[in-house]
Amino acid sequence: MKKTILEAKNLSKSFANEGTQVHVLNNIDLKIYEGDFTVVMGASGSGKSTLLYNISGMDKPSSGEVIFDGEDITKLSEKKLAKIRAFSFGFVFQQIHLVNNLTLLENTLVPGYMDKSKTKQQVKERANSLFEKMNLSEAKDRLPSQVSGGEAQRGAIARAVINEPELLFADEPTGALNRSNTRNVLDLMTELNKDGQSILMVTHDIKSALRANRLIYIEDGKIGGEMDLKPYHSLNLNDKAEIKDRETQVNSWLSSMNW
Repeated sequence: MKKTILEAKNLSKSFANEGTQVHVLNNIDLKIYEGDFTVVMGASGSGKSTLLYNISGMDKPSSGEVIFDGEDITKLSEKKLAKIRAFSFGFVFQQIHLVNNLTLLENTLVPGYMDKSKTKQQVKERANSLFEKMNLSEAKDRLPSQVSGGEAQRGAIARAVINEPELLFADEPTGALNRSNTRNVLDLMTELNKDGQSILMVTHDIKSALRANRLIYIEDGKIGGEMDLKPYHSLNLNDKAEIKDRETQVNSWLSSMNW
């Protein structure tokens, strides 16, 4: 049986708009399991990014619970939430929020140094290992403005996982990238998942969704359905028929969800 690392219970989010209450999330129940590459899909405005923000502690739901490590994080102080976001969760966004006057390596080291259980040397060794794994060793001493979008996003992923988070959240991480850089970033996330990193990714891109072993569809703020797949890293990537079959399965399922 898979271990649950995060659970949302009766999660709702609404806000007032010109005197009208707009319901973005409606009593969502959701479990995220250790080792899964979970992808959330849905039409624009369906609530998928709102879900990510509310279960990750970046926003507060209107009602409901988010259980992580035995605690309802919706009731924690901002100080405790910040600690969870810094050490237990990692974040990657469509917009690459790197500090412009720091190199890719420095952007990664700064959050790593916050972990006082490790020496600076240990943090540097992990950072260098990540950059090597991500084929970024030659770019690590460059500023974000001096590298490609794909290299910058891989640097952002290195920063997100430097403290070995239990769960990596990704909100449209390839949305601003070209096809080649998109593939490189997805390959990296697949490799991280193969090594045991739990991932929750929001995307509207079917090619990105193929990397999931669990797909969740959001419609009108509710979970409309979900689909389980073999882990992408277990496929024979040289077998074009196997990859095509996976794409056909996902497209058929999305069609059944009124995609």
